[in-house]
Order: sequence, then C-alpha cells, then structure tokens
Amino acid sequence: MTKLHSKKYYLFIFTLGTVLSILISIQFLDRFIAVNVMEFINSFHVLHDTTSNIPDLLPYIVYISTAIMWFDYFYLSHSKRRIDLRRFLQLAALSVPLAYIIKTYLQIAFGRTSTRQWLISHHALRFNWFNEAGGSFPSGHMTVFMAYGVAVWYIYPRYRRITVWILALLGLALIGTDYHFLSDVIAGAYIGMIVTIIIHLLLTKYDVSLWGANN
Repeated sequence: MTKLHSKKYYLFIFTLGTVLSILISIQFLDRFIAVNVMEFINSFHVLHDTTSNIPDLLPYIVYISTAIMWFDYFYLSHSKRRIDLRRFLQLAALSVPLAYIIKTYLQIAFGRTSTRQWLISHHALRFNWFNEAGGSFPSGHMTVFMAYGVAVWYIYPRYRRITVWILALLGLALIGTDYHFLSDVIAGAYIGMIVTIIIHLLLTKYDVSLWGANN
C-alpha cells in the first residue's frame, strides 16, 4: 500500500467512524445528555443565569482574526525569514473563514433545533431541512476553532498537546452549557479538521514558493 493510498484509507476509516459516532449520538445520547445538563444547570441559580444569555461573538472573532492574520502574512511576505509563521498565517487565514462559511450553509441545510430551543419547546428533536433561520448542527464554534487548531498542529508540533486539551475543553463547554448537542460538536470538529487538512494539501502541492521542501 502506497503512502497516498494509506492516507486515503485512514481518512475513509476516520470519516466512517465519525459518521457512526454522530448517528449513535443523535439516536441515543443527545437527548439524555441535554436533559441532564439542564437539570444540573437549573440546580445552581448563578450557573443558570451565567449561561442563559451568552452572546454569540463568533462572527466578530472570525472577521477580526482573519483580517489580522492576512495583514501579518502580507507584512511578513517580503521577508524570507520566519517561514513557519508565514505558513501558519496563510493556512489559518484560509481555513478559519472557509470553515465558518461552510458551517453557516450546513446549519441552514440541516436546520436542526438547538439544544435550548428543544428543551424549552418540548417538541420532537428534528432536522428542519433548508431552514433559512439556521440551526445548531454542526457547532460553529467547534468548526472554526478546530480549523485553527489543526493549523497549529501542522506548523507547531510542540503545541499539539495543549491544542488538543483546549479543543477538548471547548467541546465540553459547548455541551456543558447546553448550547450544543454532542453530535453537533462531533460534526463541527470533523468539518473544521477536514477543511484545514484539504487546504494544507493544496498549499503544499501548489504554493511551492512557501511550502516547498527546501524552505
């Protein structure tokens, strides 16, 4: 088995495992976790009040961070030094906004009822396909931050462990505040990862000036 075929095989197995995990979570885990988390939150008034109206700052985070990364990238582009930083800025500045755009369209396509809306309405948990109001599947925060985290993983191996921990804590926080179902977080993590992997493959193939083996 060649190296390329080996990568494709592992990606296929990983994708299949992710899809199965999402389906199992939707069928057996999402409702159970959401209900128990809300019961726990409601038992502490401070925790309930704190998590009730958390503002969605993700769009601003994406817009501002992308602008800053591109500014820094072009500022450093005239220099042949700091190759790793330039690679990281390019990879992250492409991956983060693309991941955000993809998650937005997927949320519209799936139109899944959010965790808190479901808990309040007591309606059946379902997917309202192609709902312009959007939904919670996949998790936007998990998608975007996973895309950024995979860029860190590629360029700065020494930070891999702390990156994994931060992303894991983010996933737990999204579930633990009842803003997302477990399946939302799994799907978001997968999409963010795949986006950055694909962009990395394209950059290493076509942008030889920055990603060539001699750099």
